[in-house]
Amino acid sequence: MDIYINEMWLDPALNFEGFSSCKENLSLKHQVLDKLWTPNSCFINSKVAEIHESPFRVKGPCSMDLTNFPMDVQKCNLVYESFNYNNQEVRMRWNPLVKQAVYPTGPIVLPDFNLVGISTSRKYEPYPAGMWDELHVTFTFQRRCIWYFMQGYIPTYFTIFISWISFSLGPNALPARTMLGVNALLAMIFQFGNVMRSLPRVSYVKAIDVWMLVSITFIFCSLLELAIVGYKVKKKEKPKKLPIKTCKKEEFTSPVLNHQANSPPNYGRRFMVPVNAIELKWQKASWKTEPWTPDKIDWISSIAFPTCFAIFNIVYWSYYTHLAA
Repeated sequence: MDIYINEMWLDPALNFEGFSSCKENLSLKHQVLDKLWTPNSCFINSKVAEIHESPFRVKGPCSMDLTNFPMDVQKCNLVYESFNYNNQEVRMRWNPLVKQAVYPTGPIVLPDFNLVGISTSRKYEPYPAGMWDELHVTFTFQRRCIWYFMQGYIPTYFTIFISWISFSLGPNALPARTMLGVNALLAMIFQFGNVMRSLPRVSYVKAIDVWMLVSITFIFCSLLELAIVGYKVKKKEKPKKLPIKTCKKEEFTSPVLNHQANSPPNYGRRFMVPVNAIELKWQKASWKTEPWTPDKIDWISSIAFPTCFAIFNIVYWSYYTHLAA
């Protein structure tokens, strides 16, 4: 940033009241300026400084906390103090005659941030040589999160909604549902990597990390639901074989099979059963209804997944917008 600095100080050595009481200002030659005493002020936390005729260009550090990214607000601080003199020789303070000691001379346009405020303060810093007066100016920046919404959040919504289409395709369309779920998962991972490439590496979890990880979890759970449905369909297609009990009979006698006089010839032989014949006893089939059918699992998932995602959205946006405020 380019800064214009105006310094005012009271030097008793430059007391020329005895010369002329009518003069309020004293004009001197430029050769005298190099001999005057100056407070020798500087920015102590600057990285690079360049002095021209009028402006002062300085690059200062700004420690960013990306916990609330991309809804974060960053505060950057510049510290101004005397390089040689402590507060026993130089007392520094912001100009009390103006309403705002630090103000922008024109619109400040940044690609990722909006300058929302400038505040000033005065502090005392102890050094081995004494106490120094420090003038602090704090610049408050709010991130422009439209780009991150367009690149991260909105595509994520569409990807999750597409993964829910598989619930309405039915249990018989397993190949199409598998392709849809895998493509949604790969698209989500690609979006996550695309956003992470433009961010610095930090050791803590950011707001967009929580969003992406939970979104990937929703799509992965939809694939797990598909695996359960596929298992149920495969289990249902297997034919059911009813168990049969067999036992051997040594003899078979029945009064019905006795030959009667008025019976047709060979009537009794026709119903004779040989010795060691097999007797079959059929088991009764149990007609029990399956409690979790594939259609029922899809119907429950089509309600449970959007409900859980809506609850997550309410909690997520409420928490991080509160932090941003």
